[in-house]
Amino acid sequence: MKLNRRYIRSIRENWSFYISSTVLTVVTLLLYFLFYIAGNAILDFSVDFYSRNKIEDAHFNTYLEIPTEELQELSELYDVTLEKQRYINIETNDVTARIFSRTKSVDLYEVTQGKDVLQDDEIVISEGYAVENNIKIGSSMKIGGKEYTVVGFMQRPDYLYMLKSEDDSYKNISTFYLCYMTDREFEALGDTGCQYLVRYGKDSDAAEFRKAVHEKYYMQSYSAAEENPRITMVEQQAQLFIVMSYVLLCILPLIAVVLISIIISRKVKSEQRMIGTLSALGYKKTQLMLHYAGFAALPGLAGGVLTAVVSLIAAQPLSELGLQDYEPMRVTGRLNLSGALLGIAVPTALYVLAALLSVRKLLKKDTVLLLNANADGGKKKGKRILAGKKASIRTKFALRSLLGNPARSFVVLLGVFLGCFIMLLGQGFFDSIDHMGDTAADELGSYEHQYVLNEMLEENPYGGEDMLVSAVENADGSKLSVIGTSDSNPYLAFKDEDGNAVSVEDGYYITSLAQLTLGWQEGDTVTVYNPLSLEEKEFRIAGIIQNNVQKSIVASKAYAAELTGLDKNSFNCIVSDHPLSIPEAKIAQESKRSDITDQAKTMTKQMDIMLQMIVGLGIIICIAAVYVAVNMLVTESRGNISMLKVLGYRDAQINKILLQSHHILLPIGILLSIPCVYAAADAFFLLMVDYGVMLIDTYIAPKSYLISILLTAGCYFGSLWLLRRKVKKVDMIESLKDNRE
Repeated sequence: MKLNRRYIRSIRENWSFYISSTVLTVVTLLLYFLFYIAGNAILDFSVDFYSRNKIEDAHFNTYLEIPTEELQELSELYDVTLEKQRYINIETNDVTARIFSRTKSVDLYEVTQGKDVLQDDEIVISEGYAVENNIKIGSSMKIGGKEYTVVGFMQRPDYLYMLKSEDDSYKNISTFYLCYMTDREFEALGDTGCQYLVRYGKDSDAAEFRKAVHEKYYMQSYSAAEENPRITMVEQQAQLFIVMSYVLLCILPLIAVVLISIIISRKVKSEQRMIGTLSALGYKKTQLMLHYAGFAALPGLAGGVLTAVVSLIAAQPLSELGLQDYEPMRVTGRLNLSGALLGIAVPTALYVLAALLSVRKLLKKDTVLLLNANADGGKKKGKRILAGKKASIRTKFALRSLLGNPARSFVVLLGVFLGCFIMLLGQGFFDSIDHMGDTAADELGSYEHQYVLNEMLEENPYGGEDMLVSAVENADGSKLSVIGTSDSNPYLAFKDEDGNAVSVEDGYYITSLAQLTLGWQEGDTVTVYNPLSLEEKEFRIAGIIQNNVQKSIVASKAYAAELTGLDKNSFNCIVSDHPLSIPEAKIAQESKRSDITDQAKTMTKQMDIMLQMIVGLGIIICIAAVYVAVNMLVTESRGNISMLKVLGYRDAQINKILLQSHHILLPIGILLSIPCVYAAADAFFLLMVDYGVMLIDTYIAPKSYLISILLTAGCYFGSLWLLRRKVKKVDMIESLKDNRE
């Protein structure tokens, strides 16, 4: 007898098991391949694009302008590439155009569609804004009081992640875009702001360069590329995708393995007569273990290969799914051989291991017991539940099925749990980000407009409430904003974590986000560095202000000035509840309180496709898991089904007795998933804080609960509906084949 001949027969007889197991494997591996391909595609593109377009190492602003001839002297003296970048922000119909002068050595722009500008009435604009607002090449756009023709789309290396302000939490492609025009037309725009772009060489002394610039020209701000989210977010998210892919490869297939392994072990156990017979015929333990390992390997190999093939074919669209946060980058999706092999090997190895352990356990039993299908020693736990009690057949069968077969019941419970968990988690992400738009805006304050000036003022001719705003770095180079204000500021009402009012006049306070990310506590004495002069300062933390949006130190103007080395009688920021008439050339950064709400809406809009995928995967997992579990119940109960038919029960009655025995697990699985969703979402949002995102509080809308519960219940009952035909196919003669039960 050749054992290999049993494979085809076994697959034919257990077709539904292999299909369901393969589907589960494919679904759980699909997210691994998605994140793996997207992460590598983004990383490969960014490295090449940054190099090709000479990405900055830092940019800075000074209070005194650096003369052109001295730029060259500084470049040669400190072995750096230094270039002046002029720009102006022009708002038209609530949309801001940031227009740059051309640079030659740092932060070049690349035309991605159309052509570069040649005429004074032509412009090229950032492609993300054009795609979002359906702007075509040849379209007419108004900037200020003049009409321009869009002749091309462009991308710039320090704006692949399109933040209007570096302090923003999410991209803005709905009311903000970049623009280039001819040099002559740019000069005609009037007064412009300027910043300096720098690239360091191998022998550059960055610290000495920064000190020299600050001593002579008084740096207003300095932003290293490592602290610039417009730059870092691209590679950080790519790396996060790759890390998540390996986490998913371990976790999701492992969950599927738990389901499938239980089923495999029960299937192996159901073949104990065959195993006993083969053992009696002289087959060795190793041969039998490898033989049954082959059955277990089939869904792993089939699922892994199928997913790898699909991912290989669809590598390009899969890689582009990870680009929702960025400008429309021309990435090249690819599936590495090592990644594909991992996706095939991991689930297959785990399935095989489950089968080997199951067969090994059975082969430790006496061959006679195996031949009698009595390897459990005759113990039929659950068979005597409610024996002698007055209860309906339906009740007795349900309880015996549930309690007498805990592994099978666990599979059903886990399937319901996983389906609801994944669907609710996806919608929870969506709801939390959408809800964050309102709560985060409240934490910022009641002002609507914030203007950060590019000069220090002592008198305020514009109105609003003035503040002192700067930044410091900790020992690890992490940047914190410093806000100098007063208790009388009508737009800010600081409170601690218990909701009590906080006075910032008596010391230095840090926000709860700073506490979380840096580990600082009330009463600690910490050291910070002035990012401009690199001077070291110490201060004691007086308390914690509830604010999960900004990583900041908050104090009075005098305390803030002492910490940052600025004049306590000066200010460089104004907040107001209405627009102020401040010359554009004097504004370094302008933001609106409502921007954060718009960012949240943009984020949820971009997440829509991903949400649909997650919900779809949850549906498939729930259906497949419940199907294989209840299918196992039907298979193992063929004798009972046959006997009920002999006794005159109709198929509909048998369905009620058999298929409804696990209904109690439906609400239990749903209820268990809810706290797990909150724990998983909290952990994910906490992880995202390390990537420069504000701390988002988990929030799930009542509508999402309802949708997830209804979808989970629909999947559960849908699986039972699909299995009715299995009950119908059981013949009455089955009960006559073996009367030992």
